[in-house]
Amino acid sequence: MPFIYLDMKYSIPLFLLSFSLLLGQEKHLIEWKSVQQADSLQLNGDKRLLFMDIYTDWCGPCKLMDQHTFHNEEVAEYVNENFIPVKFNAESNEEIIFKGKTYQWISNGKSGIQMLAYFTLGGRLRYPSVALVNDKGETLTVISGFFQPADFLNVVKDLKKQIDEHLTKEKL
Repeated sequence: MPFIYLDMKYSIPLFLLSFSLLLGQEKHLIEWKSVQQADSLQLNGDKRLLFMDIYTDWCGPCKLMDQHTFHNEEVAEYVNENFIPVKFNAESNEEIIFKGKTYQWISNGKSGIQMLAYFTLGGRLRYPSVALVNDKGETLTVISGFFQPADFLNVVKDLKKQIDEHLTKEKL
């Protein structure tokens, strides 16, 4: 086996090139929107449901969902194609306008809650939660807790199918 000698002046550029190629091969991710961007898309005729990932910065299972489940190629592809994905921090202290209503952050001492998260989750503040929200701002269902990618994909596909069937029956 021949010995390959690399001059030190070439090793750093070679390392950087290898590293950049690895970064370029990162899995396709969910194309997250802000609440305002998603609202605008729906106002302009996008009929897809909002897929609101409601999280907090301190939530360990939320971070696992981000790193594991939402980085799964099949999950990302399905969510991007079938929903308007929204990433929303439940403790954001920003004022948010959604569907013509203004939602404030309410302090409870050291932290607080963004009232849009409170209303979207029906007052049941569990993290992580994914809320499927229609174009009227109504929460149709909430999925709470950490899921492995395959399990999460099955649950989301089943819920979407049930919602689509229900909406089809309503139109008849």
